[in-house]
Amino acid sequence: MTYCTKCLMPETRPRIIYNEEGVCNACAWAEEKKTAVDWNVRWKEIEDLCDKFRRRNSNKFDVIVPYSGGKNGAYIAYMLKEKLGMRPLCVTVRPPLEDPVGIKNIENFLNCGYDHVQITPNPVIGMEIDKESFISDGRPMHSHMICIQTVIFKAAVLFGIPFVMFAEEGETEYGGVTKLKNRPTYDLEDSINLYLSGVDPRKYLKWYSEKELYWWLHPTKEELMKLDPYIAHWSYFEDFVNYKHYLLAKEKLGLLERLERSIGTYDNFSATDTTIIFLYFYLMYLKFGFGRTTSEVGCDIRRGALTRKQGLELVKKFDGEYPEAYISQYLDYYKMTKEEFDAVLDKHANKDLFKKVNGRWVPTFTPH
Repeated sequence: MTYCTKCLMPETRPRIIYNEEGVCNACAWAEEKKTAVDWNVRWKEIEDLCDKFRRRNSNKFDVIVPYSGGKNGAYIAYMLKEKLGMRPLCVTVRPPLEDPVGIKNIENFLNCGYDHVQITPNPVIGMEIDKESFISDGRPMHSHMICIQTVIFKAAVLFGIPFVMFAEEGETEYGGVTKLKNRPTYDLEDSINLYLSGVDPRKYLKWYSEKELYWWLHPTKEELMKLDPYIAHWSYFEDFVNYKHYLLAKEKLGLLERLERSIGTYDNFSATDTTIIFLYFYLMYLKFGFGRTTSEVGCDIRRGALTRKQGLELVKKFDGEYPEAYISQYLDYYKMTKEEFDAVLDKHANKDLFKKVNGRWVPTFTPH
C-alpha cells in the first residue's frame, strides 16, 4: 500500500488524496492551517455569532452542544460558556453498550454546572438497525451514528435553538472531502452524504413507521426552513487539537481516563462512551487496513508530539487489535452465535489485505 509520507494514513482510506510529495490531504491541511488561516478573524466570527444568537434566543438556551461524555464536547461547552458567555444546552444521545467511564464522565461534567438533555432512541429498533448494518455493510453501530446527526437536528427544532456546535469537521481534519474546510456550516445533504456514508435514514421506512423512526429521521425541510438553523463545526473557528481538549476537560470538568490503554490503540482517554467502538475500529482495520492507532498517530504527528518513525512503531504494535474482551457483549447485543459473528467478519475482511490464519485475520501488508 501507499502511505502518506508525513503520517501513516494509507491510500485505502475512503476519499483520501495525496499531493505530488506524497502528503495526504489531512497533513496538507494541518500545514495550511498554520499559514493560510487567520484564526483571529475566525474567532471574531464566532464572537459575532454568539452575540447574534444570544439576542435571537432571549430566554432560551443559546446553543446546542452535542456531548458524548468525552473530551471534545466538554471542551466546546466550556469554551462557549466560560469564554464566549453562552448558555449551552448539552445533548447526549445514549449509545448501545455504554462504557462505565463515559457514564461517570457525564456525571462529573454535569456537576460542574451544565444544562443537559439525554435522549435514548428505542434500543430495540437501534439494535435491529445496527445488526442489519453490521451484517450487510460492516458498520456495527450505524444506528448510533445516524442518531448523532438526526437527534441533534431534532433537538434544535424541538427546543427552538437554531445554533448548533458540533466538534470537528472530520472529512477535512482526517483526510477526506475538503468541500467544508473553509465553511463554518453544513446542511442536510452534507449530513447524509459525508457523515452517514451516503445512507439516507429514510431507507429504514421499509421496516418501520415514521413514528417508530422519529429519532432516526431528520426534521422535515419545512421545519428546518422555519428554524433556519446554523449547524456549525468548532474546528472552523479554532485549530482542533484533541489533546488540548483532553487536558482542559481533565483539569476543569472531571474527565476520567480508562485505567488501561484502549483496545487497538495507545491512549486511554478517547472514545469512552461505548464499548462497541472497539468493534467499529476493528472492522475499519479489516476493511481498509488501518485502525484506531493509525488515526491517532496521524493526529499526534501533525501536532508535533510524535515523529513518523515513533508512530510507525505504535502502528505495528497496536493497530487492528482484536477486541477479545468484549466479544461476549457483542454476541449478546446482536443476538448472534460466535459462528454467525465470525461469518460477518469474514464477509467484510479485505481479502487483498488479509489472510486467515488459525481462525484470525492477519495482514499480508507491512506499514512503512
